[in-house]
Amino acid sequence: MFTNIAVFGLGLLGGSICRGLKKINPDIRITAYGRNASRLEPALKDAFVDTVGSFERISLAGVDLAVVSTPADVSVDIISRLIRHAELGPAAIIIDVGSVKEPIIRSVTGMDRSDRFVGCHPMAGSEKMGYEHSREDLFDGATVIITPHSGNRDGDIRMVREFWEGLKARTVIVKPEEHDRIVTYTSHLPHIVASSLVRVFDEFNRDQAAGTDLRSFVGTGFRDVTRVSSGSPDMWRDIALLNRENILHAVVMMIDELERLKKALADGEEGSRILHEYFSAAKNVRDGLT
Repeated sequence: MFTNIAVFGLGLLGGSICRGLKKINPDIRITAYGRNASRLEPALKDAFVDTVGSFERISLAGVDLAVVSTPADVSVDIISRLIRHAELGPAAIIIDVGSVKEPIIRSVTGMDRSDRFVGCHPMAGSEKMGYEHSREDLFDGATVIITPHSGNRDGDIRMVREFWEGLKARTVIVKPEEHDRIVTYTSHLPHIVASSLVRVFDEFNRDQAAGTDLRSFVGTGFRDVTRVSSGSPDMWRDIALLNRENILHAVVMMIDELERLKKALADGEEGSRILHEYFSAAKNVRDGLT
């Protein structure tokens, strides 16, 4: 198994990986890198990493696994630099944790040694960002989607699966382009819908003639449905742009769905039947989710 790991980006996911690995094996060596090495000091103080460094001075000597957990706007650059790095060992593996795969994999697969990169996407996380919110059990029971490309070796893919399963995650293998279509509906569209709902709420709240602040009327339903909209705007902007074609298609589907609901609301008695069928169908699907 991996014994010398470099983690690039020490936010929620990167920090949780370090915490989980140190729980499994306190002797594993972990070096954390960030834009500003001084901001990584809390993890060093907590003993979840052994050394820290900046993106400007990367060493891969002896590293057998590099984990790229940076925002999407810098991940391609970091992955490319690692693939080209003179110290990258012939058996070393590079993985990422990004939620869009096909554009990233397409950008690196033409490079020499691109076989060292295996795309990954852990379906775990929170609207809360940063190392301070990382947890050693973040991946317990979570699904990690692994998106190999044609140059990857079976043995490397197996080692990546074992890495995530060691963190108590469940792994599945999916083609990069199929991954991006799937997560459009399980992750990206839900965030867009939640953000849109918050904006509608805010617009209505600001337009109230009586000046009543609707925030005091918010219940658990609204909070549950909109929780994810508290995620990083920078991160979600990058996700939306990287996966824009799939998201555009999903948004059109969502608009069509709202138009059907709008028509049912305007259709009197017939609309009553349609509304019942509409909500019943949604309930049945939701109740079937595990």
